[in-house]
Amino acid sequence: MGVVTVSSPGGAYQVEPCLRCPWLLDSPVGAFPPEVFQLSAHTTYDQATRRFGCHASKPDEPKTCAGFLLHGAAHNLTVRMYGPNITSDVSSDRPLYANYRDMAIANGVAPDDPVLAPCRDARPYLDEDATTSAADLARDRAAATVARAVRIIRDFIVESAGMDLGEPMTADATLLAGRLAAAGHLTVPPHEYYSGSESAVELIRAFIVECVGSDTGDEMTHQAEQMRQRIAAAGLLVGGVHEPVRMKAAPDQYK
Repeated sequence: MGVVTVSSPGGAYQVEPCLRCPWLLDSPVGAFPPEVFQLSAHTTYDQATRRFGCHASKPDEPKTCAGFLLHGAAHNLTVRMYGPNITSDVSSDRPLYANYRDMAIANGVAPDDPVLAPCRDARPYLDEDATTSAADLARDRAAATVARAVRIIRDFIVESAGMDLGEPMTADATLLAGRLAAAGHLTVPPHEYYSGSESAVELIRAFIVECVGSDTGDEMTHQAEQMRQRIAAAGLLVGGVHEPVRMKAAPDQYK
């Protein structure tokens, strides 16, 4: 059993957190592996259209999580358009994590994992008189960079493969943008997990191979370079448009 996401507009929702809701500070951590929190992070991105589902609801009768509605949905587009009146409908008498980022880190996601960079806090948009720290500004810049890269990558996938795949395209685009950011190729701090030894075009090519297989051969390298140029032209890629393209010998699984 894992955390689920809900993609249809409107729909049912919990009015209070369930007994072992991961948003509750007193819920045991580790009940779900870090991977599920990485996969669901996009539900708290700005203008997200998918919602964090209650893990206690039935697969054929999904409900949106109450903890998410209270502390993670302030910038979710679907909740803002179709969601409940949170101030009157949803509540919790137990303390919650302040935001998705804190909950994910508590459950094993690395604090500098790029998938957390675009997560928006539960706080509303800042008032004119409010102040932000240097860390908040840096995080917002990183989130904006990754979000723009996701849009460019998704548009490229749509052009190449058509719209039939639906929402998985956005998830794929988010994953690739995260890998590029983690390897230090986007204009955000690199993640320590990656060495950054692979060029951006190598990472993109390897990602395309993972998605569609290696049967098309050289065409993948061409597509990878096209995508790299679009990201670079948008000013999101370290090294800019003139980054040299170096392709080392492909690993056996990519030949």
